[in-house]
Amino acid sequence: PLTYQRDNEDPSSLPLLYPDMIEEDSPSINVVECQDDDSILTYLGADDSYLQRALPSETQTMLNESTIEINIHTEEDPHIVKIGQSLNTSEQAAFTTFLRTHNQAFAWSYADMPGIDPTIAVHNITLNPVSKLVKQKLRKMHPRIALL
Repeated sequence: PLTYQRDNEDPSSLPLLYPDMIEEDSPSINVVECQDDDSILTYLGADDSYLQRALPSETQTMLNESTIEINIHTEEDPHIVKIGQSLNTSEQAAFTTFLRTHNQAFAWSYADMPGIDPTIAVHNITLNPVSKLVKQKLRKMHPRIALL
């Protein structure tokens, strides 16, 4: 069970960090044990409308929504973004226009992020340049894994 304290309690009624300094007649804390979220909301007198979550079916619908790829830059240097196909043509045109006008707001490569050190994003394999390269022997793999 989870324990919660009412928000409207006086903060001075909280216990001190050092037990040897607690006064004899210090006020007690009102703690209530709650078994689930509904009992917590009932105890706190809160409305559960802010706790509404997307249902799994709605989430799947949002994730499986088909998209349209649009280029918001030149043909030589394409910058592809995806927008929802369920938008009507005026909304698609508005999004496309907005994305094209704010094209510089996106970082399309590490060169577009001048304030970030490139060594953060670059992966290096440390090799000794004077050592001789060796070809490793072929290892047997399970056929199911070898196809990947």
